[in-house]
Amino acid sequence: MNSKPRATSLILVAILVLAAILRLIRPFEIPYTGDEFNALLRTHFNSFSELIKKGVIIDAHPAGVQVFLYYWTKLFGYSEIAVKLPFIICGILSVFYIFRIGKEWFNETVGLVCAAFLATLQYTIMYSQIARPYSSGLFFTLAMVYYWNKVTFKPEERFYRNGALYILFSAACIYNHYFSFLVAIMVGLTGLFFIPKKYLPKYLMLGIIVFVLYIPHLHIFFYQLGIGGLGKMLAKPKDDFILEYLKYVFHFSPFIFVCVGCLFIFGIMNSIRNKIQGSVYLIISFCWFLIPFLIGFFYSRYVNTILQYSALIFTFPFLLLFLFGWMPDLQGKVKAGLIFSICLIVTVSLIVERKYYSVFYTSRYEQIVLQSNPVTNHIAPDSCISLIQSTAELPEDYYIRKDHVDTSSFKFVNTSPDKRPIIQYIEQQHKPYLSWGALPSADPLYVAVFLNYYPYLIKEGDYYGGTFYLFSSHPDKNALPYTFQSVNDFKQPAPHWSETDKAFLSDSVTFSGKSSYKMDSLHEWGPSFNYQLDSMVSNHFNLIYISVELLPLETLNDVFIVSDFKSNGKQVDWRSTPVSDFISTDKTSKWQKGYHAIRLSDINLNYPNITAKIYIWNKGKKNFYMNRFEVKSIQDNSLLFSLFQKI
Repeated sequence: MNSKPRATSLILVAILVLAAILRLIRPFEIPYTGDEFNALLRTHFNSFSELIKKGVIIDAHPAGVQVFLYYWTKLFGYSEIAVKLPFIICGILSVFYIFRIGKEWFNETVGLVCAAFLATLQYTIMYSQIARPYSSGLFFTLAMVYYWNKVTFKPEERFYRNGALYILFSAACIYNHYFSFLVAIMVGLTGLFFIPKKYLPKYLMLGIIVFVLYIPHLHIFFYQLGIGGLGKMLAKPKDDFILEYLKYVFHFSPFIFVCVGCLFIFGIMNSIRNKIQGSVYLIISFCWFLIPFLIGFFYSRYVNTILQYSALIFTFPFLLLFLFGWMPDLQGKVKAGLIFSICLIVTVSLIVERKYYSVFYTSRYEQIVLQSNPVTNHIAPDSCISLIQSTAELPEDYYIRKDHVDTSSFKFVNTSPDKRPIIQYIEQQHKPYLSWGALPSADPLYVAVFLNYYPYLIKEGDYYGGTFYLFSSHPDKNALPYTFQSVNDFKQPAPHWSETDKAFLSDSVTFSGKSSYKMDSLHEWGPSFNYQLDSMVSNHFNLIYISVELLPLETLNDVFIVSDFKSNGKQVDWRSTPVSDFISTDKTSKWQKGYHAIRLSDINLNYPNITAKIYIWNKGKKNFYMNRFEVKSIQDNSLLFSLFQKI
């Protein structure tokens, strides 16, 4: 037996084993994501037609994966590993197919290098562990391309067999996800430039068959196209989207960047030194990655937002093939050493730099439910207000049943701009503790309100996509959460505050101290706080809370607390909160608090010398008094977006 193929086979088997291990570590602890819960909730129907009408057509994806989950869960149930296993297998098979493509297009070394990266990067591992159309689409795309290559460049070899498999995987792509659909169209059109004329009629027939197979889905496609997909839920991609994407897929790691850069430069230099012409497959690989990105980017910017990191996973292999396709085929020991080094560097980065198995394997949904049970924190249930954000994304019932959690003390809160109902509820309870479990969609103003009544933060659980807080009213100087605090009580000039117009100070109406500040119909702008943002916060994982005591003399419609961030005069962020969200109209003779909150991780702060200005905007020219204007900062959950941002 030839030692070279045998050595390559052993290296490939080792990569596949590593790919399986990294995707099946602690298999019964891999949690569901919100996207998976959403899909699984749409499998509880009594018929296929009901599934299509109520579970597929309302979604932004083709029917394929949803139909598969519908029948798969009927056969194997809803346990996490049972649902995820087919997608994990697809992820492992994708590693095999990128090797086969790399070997046929370039050489064995290129195939093994691409397989090593696909096996070990968080990007491909995580989406292999999520039962959504990502790892399935990755597998279908690579298998489709593999058989397309045989049909297009080697049509004389078993055309009908390879053509049938090309049809099968092309159809799977178009039923899987609209971006894999786009890739299938792009691949099919590319073949028109390379297929020998003798085989062109047969090749066109393959495309016609794929279209015929899609006809039953056309009415779903046109309906979903009409409703616009996820555009209202997703932010438009920024100019630096592709740079942030590359940072993300390569773990934000200088070690991986150096590794990728060295391999790319080595391949380029080798091609120049040996006067090797670039393969047509390099052009194909580059175009197949770039074209879907550009279509998604400009469609998202000018029509409807569709571009996400997950959507580019179907073309990510072609980026790898382009980067490493310049490399020569290396000798056995050198090749083995290179693959071992890549696997070691990326796997260590996955575990140490990305903390993948601690971050992803900790379900924010489950932890919020468990931590919200007062018994978990050694607190009597009747001593704690246990609040949990209630959204369609938070499948609390699943974990309540799974972990047998007593929910008698729970109150599920539907987040709303109007905070008066929750304020009234808290004021009626008179309990020493309050807990709050929230997802990123929760308004940070809730924490500002809770800190007013329970100023001591005695426990915080930080998870990807969720946070748990336990507040107390018992004085504890070690539990004060503030990293910065500035108060203007209008007694005397306060640091970082604009000079107070003494004509509007009142000694007769006060909340605390000697004076309060009067706003009236002739007074649109109140005193402002001005300070360098860097001096207020420790990092961009901070929350800034603003509160002010208000004594309304009439309803306070069109009165706002405003924050304005500027960099050298250029506006970075402007936002406001109406005080009417907190002020009860039937208590016009009572001091009440208005709030404003800023989560810095929601703002692009890549600007120099940012200054923060915070003030009252009396847009409605209302009459009221104000006192104790406070600006505070606390450390926020640094893991909130950690799966997609640098930790």
